[in-house]
This record gives sequence, structure tokens and C-alpha cells, in this order.
Amino acid sequence: MQLAFFMVILTLTYLSCEVQSESNLNIFGDMKYLPHDCKHKLKEQIQNECSGHTYQPLVIKVTDCTYTCGNEHENFFIQTKTNQTFNMKDGTPCGHSRVCVSGVCVDTCRMSFV
Repeated sequence: MQLAFFMVILTLTYLSCEVQSESNLNIFGDMKYLPHDCKHKLKEQIQNECSGHTYQPLVIKVTDCTYTCGNEHENFFIQTKTNQTFNMKDGTPCGHSRVCVSGVCVDTCRMSFV
């Protein structure tokens, strides 16, 4: 009976890990608005920023003007998640004729120029 219970837990743990790894495959989305070299540089900078955080070293989520670093821990039956969201620098492109300002994607012409 204990062996059967162990096998069920082991199977569920494996499936749980498989689903998590598949969901993180495309956290950056398409970023169609950026040239290929800029897209690569932005991804690299976000990954470097997150990897510099001791307790939140993984990129969890990326939106137009924010990125979230975090981590998940599993110890037997306890699962904890920690994360922190950061705004991209003002002026970061986030679409056609759009840039980030204070974590929000705005039309370029709506920016304050003076």
C-alpha cells in the first residue's frame, strides 16, 4: 500500500514539474515590434537582472513594460512562490510608435517632451 501511494505521489510530482516547465517556454511573447537584435538584447538584460537576485533568480513573466523575477520552492507538501515585478526603463519600446513610461505602454506623442 505504501509503495502504491509513493508511486502516485511520484507520478503527480513529475506531471506537475512537466506542466510548469512547458508554461515557461514563451514568457517573452512574440515582441514583434522589436528588431531581432533589440529583442535578443532586451531578453538578455531581463534575464541578467533576474539572475542577480539571490531569492528570485528566474524570469517568471514579461509584459509590455514590466518583468517579474521569482522562484518556486517545493518541500514535500509545501510549495512556496516568491516574486517581484519591476518596471522597464522609461523609453523602452513596447509597440509601434509606443514606449514605456512608469511601467505603462503609451503612444509616443502622449509623452511629455518638455
